[in-house]
Amino acid sequence: MGPSDRMLLIELTERLKGLGEAVAGVREAQAGIDRRLDAIEAEARADRKAAKAAARTGYAQVEDLLALYHLTGARGALPRMRGWAAGPELTRFLAEEVVARGGARVLECGSGTSTVVLALVSRAIGSGQVTALEHDPHYAAQTRAELESRGLGGWGRVVDAPLTDVDLGGEIWRWYDPSLLPLNEIELLLVDGPPAQTGPQARFPALPVLAERLAKDALVVLDDADRPDERAIAARWADAHPDFTVERLPHERGTVVLRRNAS
Repeated sequence: MGPSDRMLLIELTERLKGLGEAVAGVREAQAGIDRRLDAIEAEARADRKAAKAAARTGYAQVEDLLALYHLTGARGALPRMRGWAAGPELTRFLAEEVVARGGARVLECGSGTSTVVLALVSRAIGSGQVTALEHDPHYAAQTRAELESRGLGGWGRVVDAPLTDVDLGGEIWRWYDPSLLPLNEIELLLVDGPPAQTGPQARFPALPVLAERLAKDALVVLDDADRPDERAIAARWADAHPDFTVERLPHERGTVVLRRNAS
């Protein structure tokens, strides 16, 4: 093989090498495109699933609102049920429970939309009383004004209950002042306060403090039960009170229901 042939062979080898590298680059680019297309398809599937879930949730909430208008007999708009307020699904559950009991003595930890709606339900069926503990004067005034504007003063009331130190077995908690608690028996207890920012597991004291005041067939409802603190609270309550059965409801923010087994 002469020098020119060797040079030609070297040049051909280099070209083949370059061609191989180009093919490898194309394959890598194609693999990247395939991965991106797979990711886009996965995102699209997730988006479709989320859209369907949102549509189902929206439809269910419209159903809940329509049911609440029927249960309350409200002629005007009901209070808002978004943001920090109890959602339509939880509020409907509470309203139907009050109706099923033919009225109930309700105590709420925290005040707001549910206070007004349950007072409306009580008035509609002619039985029951709602008392809400509120540590924040601003929210207490708002809820009290809603009750008064709807003529519900005889069916619902807000107690200004500042947070204070409460001793539970040597452990100090910040909770509503126990001296301001109503003396009547409690048939339905809604635990939707104090807010989480007031301390770890801020809502835990509700059941230990109020257990002796609960009726034999009492219902205890814990809102925001999908949060870690509320999950821990529900577990502690269940362990300490075996006379209650525990149920988790698939509400938007999670709800745990403890139902005392009447004996």
